[in-house]
Amino acid sequence: MLVLGNNPQVSNTCCNLFRPLIYFRLEKGKGAKKMKRLGKRRIISLIMALSMAVTTVFSANISNVRALTNAEKARELVSKMTLEEKIGQKLMLSFRSGWTMRDGTKISSVQTINDEIHEIIGEYDIGSVILFAANFNSDAKVNVELTDGLQKAAMDKDLGKNSIPLLIATDQEGGIVYRLTGGTALPGNMALGASGNTENAVKAGNIIGSELNAVGVNVNFAPDADVNNNPNNPVIGLRSFSSNPQLAAKFVSAYIEGVQSNNVATAAKHFPGHGNVATDSHTGLPSVPATKEELYKTELVPFQAAIDAGIDMVMTAHIQFPNIVTEEIYSDKKDELMSPPATLSREILTDLLRDEMKFDGVIVTDSMTMQGVANYFDTNERNLLAVKAGVDILDIPFTDISSMKDMESKLIPLINAFVDAYTKEDGYNGIKLSLEELDKSVERILVCKYNRDVMDLANDTTTLDDKKAIASKVVGSVENRETERLISANAVTVVKNENNVLPLKLTKDSKVVFASTYSRNNNRFILAWQRAKQAGIIPEGADYKILQHYNWTGLNDKVNSAINSDGTNFVGTNKDVLDWGTVLVHASEISSASGIDGYLVACPQLFTKYCKENGKQTVVISLNHPYDVQAFPDADGILAVYGTTSLGLDITESFGGGTVGATAAFSPNLTAGTEVALGTFGASGKLPVDIPKYVPKSGVYSTDENVYELGYGIEYDAIAKDPDKKGLADAIAQAKAIDKSVYTTESWEAAAEALNTLKVVLQTAENVNLTHKLAQSVVDENETDLRDKYNTVLSLLVYKSDKKALSDLIAEAKKLDKDHYTIETWQNFEKALENAESIYDGNVPQDEVDLAKEALEKAKNELLEKNKKELSVALEMAKQVTPEQLDKVVPAVVTEFKAALENAQIIFDKKDANELEINKAFERLSNVMQMLEFYKGDKTQLSALVEKIEKLNKNDYLSATWKNLESVLTTAKDVLNNPDALEIEVSETHDQLVRTFLQLRLKPNKDLLSELINKAENTDQTKYTAVSLLSLKSALVEAKAVLDNNEATQDEVTAVEILLKTALDNLVVKEITLDDPNAQTPPDAKPGNGAITATKTGDDSMMLTFALAGLLALAGSVIVLKKKEE
Repeated sequence: MLVLGNNPQVSNTCCNLFRPLIYFRLEKGKGAKKMKRLGKRRIISLIMALSMAVTTVFSANISNVRALTNAEKARELVSKMTLEEKIGQKLMLSFRSGWTMRDGTKISSVQTINDEIHEIIGEYDIGSVILFAANFNSDAKVNVELTDGLQKAAMDKDLGKNSIPLLIATDQEGGIVYRLTGGTALPGNMALGASGNTENAVKAGNIIGSELNAVGVNVNFAPDADVNNNPNNPVIGLRSFSSNPQLAAKFVSAYIEGVQSNNVATAAKHFPGHGNVATDSHTGLPSVPATKEELYKTELVPFQAAIDAGIDMVMTAHIQFPNIVTEEIYSDKKDELMSPPATLSREILTDLLRDEMKFDGVIVTDSMTMQGVANYFDTNERNLLAVKAGVDILDIPFTDISSMKDMESKLIPLINAFVDAYTKEDGYNGIKLSLEELDKSVERILVCKYNRDVMDLANDTTTLDDKKAIASKVVGSVENRETERLISANAVTVVKNENNVLPLKLTKDSKVVFASTYSRNNNRFILAWQRAKQAGIIPEGADYKILQHYNWTGLNDKVNSAINSDGTNFVGTNKDVLDWGTVLVHASEISSASGIDGYLVACPQLFTKYCKENGKQTVVISLNHPYDVQAFPDADGILAVYGTTSLGLDITESFGGGTVGATAAFSPNLTAGTEVALGTFGASGKLPVDIPKYVPKSGVYSTDENVYELGYGIEYDAIAKDPDKKGLADAIAQAKAIDKSVYTTESWEAAAEALNTLKVVLQTAENVNLTHKLAQSVVDENETDLRDKYNTVLSLLVYKSDKKALSDLIAEAKKLDKDHYTIETWQNFEKALENAESIYDGNVPQDEVDLAKEALEKAKNELLEKNKKELSVALEMAKQVTPEQLDKVVPAVVTEFKAALENAQIIFDKKDANELEINKAFERLSNVMQMLEFYKGDKTQLSALVEKIEKLNKNDYLSATWKNLESVLTTAKDVLNNPDALEIEVSETHDQLVRTFLQLRLKPNKDLLSELINKAENTDQTKYTAVSLLSLKSALVEAKAVLDNNEATQDEVTAVEILLKTALDNLVVKEITLDDPNAQTPPDAKPGNGAITATKTGDDSMMLTFALAGLLALAGSVIVLKKKEE
């Protein structure tokens, strides 16, 4: 019997089911709840729905025969949610503009949660939050506190109606779009595409996913799946993997794999493609004239790959597609009908993405505050229209919420607008939304939360301190940074290398000038130089200076900033710095085609040309968009690295109230390019985009002429070699194996300072072990230092060890007399005793004490008394006999062997055994061991033959042959019954039995012989000549003799049958006279013989007689021969 009151799940479910009967509308500007009653018709409908729902709930609880799928869990949960709860799940709030508390206190950036934010998230059942660089601290522990606080607010059971955890998202694409300020920035998507290796995308995704997961972020709005097929695109550029849709698709899939491996959800953006626009949707509304067929060939290829790879979300683009979308919507702000951007287009989001491309995950908008939608619709309308088009989550539905006043003026009115759109007959300003689609949408959101284990956070027992510790270890780790370094180097693409200037072959006289427009690049150059020195490829005496110039500057202008390698400032002109150097490495960074005509390129061109004319080596590194690699004809070497080094100022970060001073993590691209130029790494990157020719003074790139084609890149090997780190790795493992529990407390405390020193050196060694391209001397120095610190610690620590048993055994061992034992066993014993004494006197762990004791015990037990040496040898040999070998030996020998072996062991172990006992035991054992060759025979064949013979019928055979067989058969049975029968006995008996068996003779069939004899006896002898009758009579005598002989063989019977038949067939009829009218030819006379009258000269009648006589003789000889054989 199911009792409702005893089932909290059912009770809560039923309570929730009654909530729709009376729902609350949130009044603008107030937190109060105003009751609104429903019409009679709607109440009846709800009661019917309630009845069905209750039945479903009861059935589900009664019949819980299997675990629910995530989709079923989501559906069940949605069925219990109120309208307001469902609306809350669709909202993604942002807090990047700081916070003003009710009391007027201002917080510049929300990096920790406060009570007011806690209240908003919990009370309004908000489903998700997006974080920006302003929300992240360089200290990962602070970030954990923020996300942990946000989740606690969402799961606060005292607020709102549910405790569903949040989706916490951020834009962590890598490269120029990066939020996690203290983590690993990575070189960006275009750099990954340039590496040509999708495994690099997996690694990059894994780093990003692991760091986001560590700080509590569970959604990454990445990868950017746009195809950068328009080099004049103002917003995508480096964020795209490639201008080739197939190449972009491969890297999109690989990136997704890496991020999702850390249980972080991914979102492909910006659907259906943002790569072919001339306007930035942050500041305007782009329009793409492509047809659907054209989209399928290019823009949609990476998105389909993402869907096939299991992408969690797809982010929409605020872009018009007038040649695809036929629908129109009215813009109040512009007072006109317009083709909706993709975010507001049902044809794009539902018909194309859901129905045609079969995407069943979450559709999330790009920021709903961007001008691509905000310029045309007010806050409520654009969000409702997006949901009507098919959107599940509204990303930043209004400008950042930064106070409780924003809650009242922005959040509550939006929720109320949704309530109207879902419940009123005329909706909200004519916009009506489907409750059925709402349920499906929220189900998709919850499935995403279940899939990424977000729903399990309610049961997470990990402490906040443990979460912080994990984040500190993972975020920005040396391992991640070194992987980032390697990926970045793999991406560097060399497009020009005249006279093989690259990699630079520096000498002790080399002087390198590193130049760039921005001072932020200084430390990137310095880091690359230091790494090259650590790799052992910078000769002693080689030097560098850093020249940093603002905007346009001439050769004779004073330097804006020039720094010597020792950190001091250089005073002089730009020309002075260039004249000092022998090599110029200049960074160029432009983000649009117009930059080629500006100062950003003009200065590098001027400096490069001057150096070239003065016989210096010149190298240019394209730092941002790679299209400027065509702008430096005077450079000997040109490299593209695909990444700006800005301080986190990308357009998506600074727009919409973002903090301008937000600082991104370390950008690795310029450093990687410099390392490749210096030869620390080799060059292997390939252009992932075409480099179209720039049209001078036009501000745009050509659409029909390329300077370099996609896939182009010059390769060369690194100068630096990889060191052997095995010794260092072993030293690290040794140091990490120190276990506090095996040492005394006193010694551990005394060694505290040394342990702390070792900890620092160990961390350095581990970092060195992870670092690529180090000189062998650097590795060896760290190994030596680590081993020294390790030995110092060991010299101070005292092991906890119990040595009493070892001490007792040593004392006992010392009492033994050397003269009683063989030299060999005593020598082994002495070594074990010496080792035991050394262990006893030393500072060693318990396991070594135990091993020394075991070794001494073994050596003591193996001591051999001198008069037992022979017996010992015999015992050793006997113990080597295996059970398999004994199985072949006759049982009697086996029995004796075991008894002799047991006796010998007893005598050997007997300390006071006398010589007579020892000799007897030895002789007995050695004697029986000589009998181990008495193998028992294999009786299988003999047994089978005996069994076959016993099935024969004795009466079917001639008695003489059967008698011989019976005699041998008896012998065979005796052998079979003898368990000690030797192999030769069995073999000889089997052979003899086979021979006698083969000599068996069946009794012959004499029926034909009897018939022939009967015929011969009834022959009318008066009709035949005496001579032929003589042969018949002789044959008949032989035949009768054989017939009467019970031992006659078949051969004998056959012989006389032939003889008698031949005699009958050759009877000769007497002569018949011609005048005898009654004379007749005997019926058995041969045809054509005619009458026989007399023997004439030449007559052959006598030949028959001689032939019969010969046959008779032959038959007789056969019989005689047979009898002799028997």
